[in-house]
Amino acid sequence: MLNYIKSELYRIAHQEGVYVFGGICAGLLVLMNIVLAWIKWENPTFRYGNTWFVFGFVDDVLGMVFVMTIIMGCLVFGDEYKDRTIGNSIAFGDSPVMVYLGKIIVSLIVSVITLAAVVAIFVGSAYLLLEDSGPAALWEFLRDYLANSLFLVQGVLAALTFCFLSGSKGAATWIWLAVYEAFPMVVSLLGLKFPFFSKLDGWLAGNLAGSHTYIGKEAIAFWQTPEGLMKLLVAGCAGIVIFLLLGILGVRRKEL
Repeated sequence: MLNYIKSELYRIAHQEGVYVFGGICAGLLVLMNIVLAWIKWENPTFRYGNTWFVFGFVDDVLGMVFVMTIIMGCLVFGDEYKDRTIGNSIAFGDSPVMVYLGKIIVSLIVSVITLAAVVAIFVGSAYLLLEDSGPAALWEFLRDYLANSLFLVQGVLAALTFCFLSGSKGAATWIWLAVYEAFPMVVSLLGLKFPFFSKLDGWLAGNLAGSHTYIGKEAIAFWQTPEGLMKLLVAGCAGIVIFLLLGILGVRRKEL
């Protein structure tokens, strides 16, 4: 498996897809900081030209970051079926399960590096261009992403698994959206009538990723409550296990 992982990392490192994706994400975040800094320079009383606002804003769109894990999963999967590279790997002695697990490891390595690079560029440009609101703003921003990290892992894993089982990145994208976007909406509607679905609604990754709750009239991140953090960790781990089992059983049965 180690040789397969090395070959996959080499392949991805020499393709532009991940670089373009990471560059677009980082570029948009830097552009936001530049615009806020320009407005702050024009109007010194502008209240949003600081790190507290931009870190909080990126926290609030964590649900969107979760959806973007589809792109990362599809980029790592590549055109395996179209190019028949999976068949070549199996012909050289790698089992389908080994190929699947190797892809997962590669996807996590690439995802962590890409996210770390984008966050570093975003944070660095924020401190360079905007008013420093103190270390508390950065610490809360980083803790939010750490608390939701299992959902980000789950999102990439689900996208990769659907790519393997469907054989198409397009089909995998639609399946992912159905599982994480359409299904939670259906459960939410059923929860208005049936208590079981109301309880289930509070455990779905599509609803929990980047979610908030209220203490009185104050909105806080879900992970800042003991119950919320527990739900994030349990639901994140459960989803990872479910998709791992689904992927392993699926690739064993699928003719690769």
